Amino acid sequence: MSDVKTLRLVSAQLTAESLDAFITYERTVIGALASTSTPTELTWAGRFAFAHGKALTECGLDALTQQRIKVPVSEFCGKRSAWLTVKQRAADAEAALHLAKSHGQPESAKEQALLARATKELARLSSFKDFIDRYGQSAFDLLLARELELVTLHRELSRLEGTGGHVHST
Repeated sequence: MSDVKTLRLVSAQLTAESLDAFITYERTVIGALASTSTPTELTWAGRFAFAHGKALTECGLDALTQQRIKVPVSEFCGKRSAWLTVKQRAADAEAALHLAKSHGQPESAKEQALLARATKELARLSSFKDFIDRYGQSAFDLLLARELELVTLHRELSRLEGTGGHVHST
């Protein structure tokens, strides 16, 4: 339990204001990476560094604070993004099973297995107990209130980063 207390002490205290600033940061990075006005002679790493610097200036966060806020936001968004993906796959499998049944055709074993796995995975991905232990209920509530916006930004930034080393951990 002392490890959780230590993690909570070193992580940023997430507030509505710091989350607003972080969202401004992410929107600015996305805009800069998607922009054609960024110097084209830069490598991807150079473009990202340029976008990062511009975003820090725009949002008013220092680099350390931005990184400390990024940790819980990324963990939350990664898990919620995975949940949304599995939820969609489960819905697709359920629809395929329903369609087969309505046409008098046998239900696909593949779709049945996918639905069973998805149900178990959704239960696992729905639990935020460890997250709340680490970052607190108030941080979770702030993130949950802006879930769609955060996950959309997270997915867009992940897409722009491409194979640039973006990895989720759950």
